[in-house]
This record gives sequence, structure tokens and C-alpha cells, in this order.
Amino acid sequence: MGNRKSVAALTTTEKANFVAAVKALKAQTTGRNYDWFVRTHMTYFSTVSGIRYAHQSPSFLPWHRQYLTEFENALKAHNPAVDLPYWDWTVSRTTTGAPFTSDFMGGNGQNGNGPVTTGPFAGATNWRINVSSTTSTSLRRAMGGTLPTSTQVNQVLGYSTYDASPWSSSTSSGMRNRMEGFLAPNIHNSVHVWIGGHMAQQDSPNDPVFFLHHANIDRLWSRWQTTWGFGTNRYLPGGNTTGVLDVNEVMQPFGNTVTSVLDHRASFTYV
Repeated sequence: MGNRKSVAALTTTEKANFVAAVKALKAQTTGRNYDWFVRTHMTYFSTVSGIRYAHQSPSFLPWHRQYLTEFENALKAHNPAVDLPYWDWTVSRTTTGAPFTSDFMGGNGQNGNGPVTTGPFAGATNWRINVSSTTSTSLRRAMGGTLPTSTQVNQVLGYSTYDASPWSSSTSSGMRNRMEGFLAPNIHNSVHVWIGGHMAQQDSPNDPVFFLHHANIDRLWSRWQTTWGFGTNRYLPGGNTTGVLDVNEVMQPFGNTVTSVLDHRASFTYV
């Protein structure tokens, strides 16, 4: 069982191992390499065959949980000791602290929405963008604005209902749409906007910070589940709902059901 740690608690060796595994996955030329994950997120960002899988739907959280698991397993194929860390942006809130240090994710972009200039992912030679909705071949960031607070997070985690009709970005109640960020206090979306650059686009996984951010979103969902329950009755909708995934339906392109990822505790824990 893996232990997912805060980026602020990583040792120098753990940071180096994570960066090396990410770069090895990027250099991989067959199978589910790094660019496969970028392409997959771009594909499932919108409706596929009439179903909203990854965003603006109840499956936002389970789909990304499986997506993170697939990514973590791909990293472990290069180094079994690597676990996916999370970035708790309610604690680490600066553009120069964890995870944006020169030995890990690197810092801000140049001159506002420009190329990252420090760290192992700076410049197209170190980290070339191959799959994107824009033409930039260097990773871009434009950090600034407002990050969610612990008070706002606790507010969202206090909603006992997972989701509600119409099961979309216009849903006016429940936890999921508040966590995703289309309903105040706008948790997930605001972090993408705060980082800017590639993170503010559909090809946001081009920035490795994507996975640290989503690991934290998943950690918060696990906190919600600890309070309100891990069972299938804690995911809505339950059945016969058009355009979104019911609890027993299959998440594409992974091939497993929503039910299969609801209780993650036998596979990994957050520490």
C-alpha cells in the first residue's frame, strides 16, 4: 500500500526520485507515456459519446482518482519507490515555496504567462510540450490571484449530499460542484487559474503540478468520505441517468466502474 505525502514533507531524495520518474515517463516512447495522460485528459475533458466523464459531472472525482492511480502506476514502472505526493495549497501558498522550488516543480513563468525559467521542467529542451491546445513548446505559468482557504475547504466538506440534478456545472447544491469549482467557494478550478499558463487549459497535465493538485483534491474527497461514508450510496446518481455516470457504470478509457474506486483505503493512504 502506498503512502501519499504532502510535498512539503518530501525528502530531497523523494523529490529527486519523483522528478526522475516523471521525466522517464515523458521519454518513454511506447504505451501509456506522459503524453498519453495529456491526450487522455484533453479527450475526456469534454463529452465523449454523449457522456461527461472527467468534468462537469458526478464522475469528476472518481474519474480523476483512477486517472491518478494510472499515472502513479506508470511512474512506479520506472521506480517502484515513487508515490504520488499532494500539494496542500491551504498551507503552501506562495510562488516560491513547496512545490515551486528549483529542485522540484520550478517557479513562475517569465513576464506573465511566459515560459518557466527555473527547475527541471524549464524550457523545451528539459520538458518539451508535444500535445497541447496551443503552440508553445515550453511549459508556461502565470501564478497569481487567490487560492482556496482551509475555511472554504471545510465549508465544502460539510455538505453531506454528494451531487444533485442536473448533474452538471449548473448544479446548485451538493459537494461535488463546489469542489470542482463551478459553484462557490470554487475549490478545484481556482487553483488551475492561480497557476495559469498550461494549467489554465484543457492540456493542463502538461504541467506536472497538475498531478500534485489533483492528488490534494482526491485527498479532500477522501476526507469527505471518512465523514460521510465510502459506500455506493454515498455517490449520486444511483442509476438510469442520461449523460453522466451512474455508480455502477464504467469509466472510460480505464474500463473499471465508479464503484471500484469509491474505497481507496486498501490501495493507498494520505499521510
